[in-house]
Amino acid sequence: MLRSMPLIAGGLTLALLAGCTTYTWEDGRRETVWGVPAEDETRTREERQADGVEYRKPGEVPE
Repeated sequence: MLRSMPLIAGGLTLALLAGCTTYTWEDGRRETVWGVPAEDETRTREERQADGVEYRKPGEVPE
């Protein structure tokens, strides 16, 4: 039982990290956000701003 504890702890850690995204900002600061999909990093700031704000209703899955 004691030998399987590190394996269980490692599996639980990987499962928890699967739902997060780490962003690196222009100033070098890094932030981990839960449940937010990653943005397309190949687009420029102007292209992202041209899309505007997308509002969603809670509980509905976007297309």
